[in-house]
Amino acid sequence: MPTIDLATERKEPFQFWNPFHLYSSFDSYRRGLDLPQPGTTENLNKELKNTFLTNYFFDGARADLTKVLSPNFQVTHTISLATAGAPSSYNFAAVYAGPEFLIHGTVDNDGILQSRIQYNWTSKLATKAQMLITQVPGQNMLQAEVDYQGADYTLNGKAVNPSPAEGTGIYVGSYLQSLGKNLAVGFESVVDQPPMGEPRSKTSLLARYTQKDSISTLQWQGSDAVQATYFQKINDKVELGAELQVSTESADRRGAIFSVGAKYDFRQATFRGMVDSMGKVSAVLEEKMAPGFSFLMTAEVDHMKGQNKVGLGLMLES
Repeated sequence: MPTIDLATERKEPFQFWNPFHLYSSFDSYRRGLDLPQPGTTENLNKELKNTFLTNYFFDGARADLTKVLSPNFQVTHTISLATAGAPSSYNFAAVYAGPEFLIHGTVDNDGILQSRIQYNWTSKLATKAQMLITQVPGQNMLQAEVDYQGADYTLNGKAVNPSPAEGTGIYVGSYLQSLGKNLAVGFESVVDQPPMGEPRSKTSLLARYTQKDSISTLQWQGSDAVQATYFQKINDKVELGAELQVSTESADRRGAIFSVGAKYDFRQATFRGMVDSMGKVSAVLEEKMAPGFSFLMTAEVDHMKGQNKVGLGLMLES
């Protein structure tokens, strides 16, 4: 009759109190859900920003001349003529990009230098640095950033003008986690330590709900401010967006602004229109006249302030 070695048959009982066992079980369960990557908090509203014309509007006359010197290197000259709110200016920009890094720098006629460097250590880990140098005292800026994108979460940390010796600077930390195929939630905390005075901190709660052709986001800063957005892709040519901003931070800044915008792609043109509850109506039209050559027209009517703005621009790439 065969004998059984009880020492070899005995199994180690699962230790619920062991944090390593708990983490391993939780990680296995989470991976089994196959949750999507939620993206970064910086790009929480990227689809809405592309639909709205805030980043595309300008007034006066403007010309952008871009020269591609190699597949990785290009330079851009930007000339803006004087308007009622800003003098004439010239800006020179250069971009050098590779598979793992990006270097971008600009300098204008006032000697203001801006630069940005990004290096991707792995497919998940990236470090970034931004710098602003001006001749105005107290306006220089240095920002260091670390971004880690896991399988179903994103971690980000920033430090603006940090001074370890004095313990001053602005520090930002954010976390975004997917809870399902369509829902991601997280938070962003900001700590501001001025050279003189008590530190100030603020935490925002974030949520992003994604469906097939629509995206809804919510940013809640407690009793200070709330921002809610909605993006809808109608088809390959039409996109719609809406945004509600409510602020109760102070008596002079208390109120709400509701904005609605749309983007329409023609065969050789792109139109963006926007209207808000403050009586401001604006539009941007980009017409692609030929490969590498575009003509831009912008217009804005502010009924509350009685102000009108018009812009004309050229974009040439060779």
